[in-house]
Amino acid sequence: MDGAPSLRNKHPFSQGANVLLDTNFLLLPFQRRIDIFEEIPKLIGRTVIFLVLPQILQELQWIELKGSEKEKRAARSSFELIDLHCIIVENMAHPTPEMDADTALLRYSAKTGALVATNDSELRRELKKQGSRVIFLRKLAVLALTE
Repeated sequence: MDGAPSLRNKHPFSQGANVLLDTNFLLLPFQRRIDIFEEIPKLIGRTVIFLVLPQILQELQWIELKGSEKEKRAARSSFELIDLHCIIVENMAHPTPEMDADTALLRYSAKTGALVATNDSELRRELKKQGSRVIFLRKLAVLALTE
């Protein structure tokens, strides 16, 4: 398909809600002990296909190199979770590897209708402006979904 994203790794692309994971959400299992891969499908009430953009991988690599020891461990563990649960989106028609993660998330969500899981308040506002739905952490313990 022209302009369609290519996906890599072993997970089939099937029926389900597409959810883009922001870097801060991939770190939640280690910071707040929240199993996002169990809780998000419960919140949405259907099967979820977890997607990760290359820009998110770059941010995790940066954390792995430059973060505190605790952040480095969380980033390394996030890569393991990505391998187990996520599809990595590659070669999107518009976003490029040089594009920052927030812009890539905004564009991909606008183009595909994917939900975005993020705790970044500025990104949440921008996503809401464009009509995208957002999964976020409420009161540091409960996942919520915008309408």
